[in-house]
Amino acid sequence: MKRLLLAFWLLLFAGTAQAHLLPKQNATMKIVDNSANFVVSVPVSALDNVDDDQDGLLSAREIRLHNRDIERQFAERFGVTNSGKSGNVLMTWVVPPQTDGDPLDSDYVVVLHRVQFDEPPHNPLIETDLFGTRDGEAQMTMRATLDDDQEVAILTAASGRHQFFRGPLALFGDFVRLGIAHILGGLDHLLFLLTIIIAGAGWRYWLTVVTSFTVAHSITLTLSALGIFSIPATIVEPAIAASIILMAVLNLKNGPGRSDRMDWGRIAIVFACGLIHGFGFASAIGGMLTASESLLATLAGFNIGIEIGQFLFLTGVLLIILTVRKTGFGDRIHLVPHLASWIALVAGTLLFMRQTEMI
Repeated sequence: MKRLLLAFWLLLFAGTAQAHLLPKQNATMKIVDNSANFVVSVPVSALDNVDDDQDGLLSAREIRLHNRDIERQFAERFGVTNSGKSGNVLMTWVVPPQTDGDPLDSDYVVVLHRVQFDEPPHNPLIETDLFGTRDGEAQMTMRATLDDDQEVAILTAASGRHQFFRGPLALFGDFVRLGIAHILGGLDHLLFLLTIIIAGAGWRYWLTVVTSFTVAHSITLTLSALGIFSIPATIVEPAIAASIILMAVLNLKNGPGRSDRMDWGRIAIVFACGLIHGFGFASAIGGMLTASESLLATLAGFNIGIEIGQFLFLTGVLLIILTVRKTGFGDRIHLVPHLASWIALVAGTLLFMRQTEMI
């Protein structure tokens, strides 16, 4: 019976299923008639009292012993509603990741889940807290399909709910918020912005250098979103860390400026680094830009959110600098760019080492 059910799910999600059935930290939802059908990868660290040997992995034996408990936890912590009404859970089934039919000790399991409603769920709301404690396990990318429409959302430990198929305007607002959160929560991008903003003074310089960075990352984000050209994250992430190191070294070598004199060589370097950061922004939202029906809304919203996040951060930095100038430490303001550059250099080096170790 289980083999028949698995065959049904593989057919239902043709193109999604792979040797592991679903990649880690991903989920799919396919709406067929009155039912919502899910395939969800769940981190082991998100589950309670199922990892007997505490090695962070579930063996085939542990899955057999705790199968019912995993199904229970999933059903309790993965909510699906439509128009405020809960559906009837028809099935929850745990599938161990495997290769060539052989079960693997894995840090996640795949759960097949089916919920039936009284009417077609055209705007399903998903709520979950099934996020792990390890690096990269604090979010879940969910791809939803309803007839010919597709939508992709990222659920996070901080925001574990999303309502699908609400239209382009609502999706635009979601991506504006996502862009802001990505910038303000991204240490690498903030460090780079810090190194370029302290390299000079005056609104003319600040406007020019930030515009250069913005135009550059918008170009590569768009190219990647349209599928024209992209670079693997294994190359992009170390390159972003290297860009922080480069700008920090330039600041320390040449000395951050204290006027609004244009340094076009530095601005050209910022533009080149911005191209790399754009690929980083694209990899952060991955397949969320692939649904053609919502491409414009998602791309425009995410770009605008990034710019708002940049503006908030840079405004905060400039306010701090202006405030310090008016205090008794104003005569030492020239030390701030040097200190900030050293901090960025050390942090960028640590990020680079970490990223290269992950390759």
